[in-house]
Amino acid sequence: MISKTNQILMHCFRLFLFGISVLVCLIFSISCSPLYFYLFQTQGAKKESTATRDLISLLLLSPNSVTYPWGTFTDNRDGTISFQGRAGSFGGQSYTESTLTYAKCSSGQTWMSSSNSCSPEIPTTLLYCPTSDNACNDPVTFLLNNVTSEAYSYCDSLVLAGKSNWRVATKNELKLSIECSENPVDFPSDNAGGCGVNKRYYLNTSIFQLGGNFCSFWTANSMNSSLSWFIDFCSGGIAWSGKGIARHVRCVSDP
Repeated sequence: MISKTNQILMHCFRLFLFGISVLVCLIFSISCSPLYFYLFQTQGAKKESTATRDLISLLLLSPNSVTYPWGTFTDNRDGTISFQGRAGSFGGQSYTESTLTYAKCSSGQTWMSSSNSCSPEIPTTLLYCPTSDNACNDPVTFLLNNVTSEAYSYCDSLVLAGKSNWRVATKNELKLSIECSENPVDFPSDNAGGCGVNKRYYLNTSIFQLGGNFCSFWTANSMNSSLSWFIDFCSGGIAWSGKGIARHVRCVSDP
């Protein structure tokens, strides 16, 4: 026979197991209730959502840099891109050590701080000069220098990130933003016919923005009295054409 003491212990053990079962059922039933979800689950989701938003904001505000043999581009997240250039020979041109600031957006675009992007997607086009002569550029240096040029006037009147000393990027300055598909650490010589066939755009698009199939940008340089240099970021080519054609413009400023 089982002693009375053992019977009491077995009874207590059964009660203990029953209590554990009830507690487990209670926990599961409560966790499925709207009150539990509101008090606990939604708070966790809210914290996760807030953390995600904070991370996105941090990424949008943090500087983004890309380095090439000819220098480093840094997105300042204020509509401008800083460039610290190295001295050397690149793309058939000799460069000295330099510091420049590029406008992130092109002609007719507005920088959107919330997304660090440019709007509208497609920039506007501007004439290098309404006449095929030296009316818009210096006849000696062949650089744009006259408000009769739509391209010159756009950059000359631009105010961005507290800077107002903007000008049209020269051929060599604009070449620096080319990124070739076949060799990303080099870019082509003038009139070399492009730099690869594997990309849609031959532009450092991790820093700059370019949309649509409108890729042709004027430089500040005339080749002669009737022709001026431009860069086509759809092919990566540097060539020249008549001054009366409308193309996009990117502005730069000196320190």
